[in-house]
Amino acid sequence: MPFRVTQESLSRTTLSNIRLNYKKMQETQEKLSSGKQINRPSDDPSGTRKVLGLKSEEFQVQQFLDNTETAKEQINFTSNTLESIQDVFSKIKELTIQASNDTLGQSERKTIAGELDELMESVLQFANIDNDGRYIFSGTKTHTQAFTATRDSSGTISSVSYSGNNEEIKFQIGPNTFIQVNLPGGKLFQDNKVFSTLISLRDNLKAGTFDSSAFSSLRSDLNTATDALSTEITKYGAKANRLELTANSLDNSQAALKELISYTEDADMTSLILDLQNQENVLQSSLQTGAKIIQPTLLDFLR
Repeated sequence: MPFRVTQESLSRTTLSNIRLNYKKMQETQEKLSSGKQINRPSDDPSGTRKVLGLKSEEFQVQQFLDNTETAKEQINFTSNTLESIQDVFSKIKELTIQASNDTLGQSERKTIAGELDELMESVLQFANIDNDGRYIFSGTKTHTQAFTATRDSSGTISSVSYSGNNEEIKFQIGPNTFIQVNLPGGKLFQDNKVFSTLISLRDNLKAGTFDSSAFSSLRSDLNTATDALSTEITKYGAKANRLELTANSLDNSQAALKELISYTEDADMTSLILDLQNQENVLQSSLQTGAKIIQPTLLDFLR
């Protein structure tokens, strides 16, 4: 039995095709205005999954970059502080060499002891330095001042106690990659007897009788502390170099990810403009054809 094409079905088909052409033009215009090939998951489900995965990876890389920059700032601050302490130690060593001279009298040694006292105050000041309100030598107790000095009636330091802890602060700068950014003061100052050595050196110089043998032993302890300080400065220099290389690597990874996201997500503007022109031509043809097919009938006038 032959299929009969009615005026109604022909009109319905024509209108459906015109609506489809309008829809395609709308989708193309949306891509042109947004500059994106994918504006919603239904546009490209597999591409959407790929873009979401790449953006998640990019977010993680950005987090590593942020951590790296924060770590660099803290490590540079700590390194500069350690170098300042090293400068003070150099002056202290010069004074101890001068004080060891057998030709010096008691008054000269007391003068040196006074200078040593002032330099010890500088060491204490640096040991309690904070970076934006966080004490750098307090371990994880960053809101607690690292060292507390006990003073005699004249205000002279008689002992120094440590109030922080020896816990490490680490930043993640890559997958399963961490870097320690802090230096607990207990390990650097207390374990190497920095303050007790300085106090003993000063007291020895102030004493009525100078004990050269004890003073020489204390100078040896000071050298041990100075060597430990130099070692930490070298470590922090290496950490700064490592972070610089890490930041460069992360920057490259981020640029590559952005390029992949753009390649997957961004629209080809030239191709879309050509598509839109073709769709406009098709639509005009559909409208012209439809105008001929959908002719008014007598029933249209009787309604």
